[in-house]
Amino acid sequence: MLELGGHIGYVIRPGARRQGHATAMLAAALPVCRQLGVDRALVTCDATNTASRKVIEANGGEFEDRRGGKLRYWIRTGN
Repeated sequence: MLELGGHIGYVIRPGARRQGHATAMLAAALPVCRQLGVDRALVTCDATNTASRKVIEANGGEFEDRRGGKLRYWIRTGN
């Protein structure tokens, strides 16, 4: 996982995009990660996926780096 993938993934069907669903889904997943003992969740997106980048950043994502075509962010799952 340190090189590929992350703790959380989400997909929104095209007809339901731009309605806040991804932001809400990611926000709802963070407490679950916390309950599982994950203090910081790794979330990645394609470098060309501006919408997903904004979702991650809206949920507190802190940019780590770019590896290949993926942007990597860490999000604190609780206090």
